Amino acid sequence: MPLQGILNTAHALSFYMRRQEVQANNLANASSDGFKADRVLGHATNGSTWPVPVQDVDLQQGAFRDTARPLDLALDGPGFFVVATDRGERLTRGGSFHLDAVGRLTDGSGNLVLGTEGPLLVQGGNVEIHADGEIVVDGAHAGRLRMVEPEQPGQLLKEGMGRFAPGGPLHAAAEGTHVRQGAVEDANLDPLLAMVDLVTIQRAFSANMDALKAMDGVLGSITNDVGKV
Repeated sequence: MPLQGILNTAHALSFYMRRQEVQANNLANASSDGFKADRVLGHATNGSTWPVPVQDVDLQQGAFRDTARPLDLALDGPGFFVVATDRGERLTRGGSFHLDAVGRLTDGSGNLVLGTEGPLLVQGGNVEIHADGEIVVDGAHAGRLRMVEPEQPGQLLKEGMGRFAPGGPLHAAAEGTHVRQGAVEDANLDPLLAMVDLVTIQRAFSANMDALKAMDGVLGSITNDVGKV
């Protein structure tokens, strides 16, 4: 019995360690625009007596924060902006954009933001971005933001810096999705609740460690004392 208990507790410790790593990463990115938190749940499998950690990305929309900056954009509804990187097209919800030296729209890392016809050239004084993604500069049409959704959201792969590799086919974002100019989307987690969850995980880990030490002591007594009889 102690051997099986030690094995079960070791698996529980591994599960809580994984949850702690993920929640700590979530907290570290709580101030990142458009960040999507990871969740770890314990799933039971046939023939197993311990939880198997399953990690998933929470794509729920975060709150909006008004900035009044014309190149700060947020998507209200499902979908992503598309940026061109050295590794191919990537998806992002972080909409704090900038202009490069020639006036092309880029993300914070310098990757080109893509429109329906390629990179977007924004040269002029007055920039208006309509709800449907149309960009109007000094009263003239300058392009339209490309907004997409993955056909299978579960295949999205996080790459850091708020970007996702599609992992599968894409289609145009739903008609209900629209752009909000002068605002950015915050991370979709509450830092206070995430901290409470982290403390709960640490306490559960500590309790399992105490149980493991107790079972190890019982096993030692069986081995050293009972075995001498």
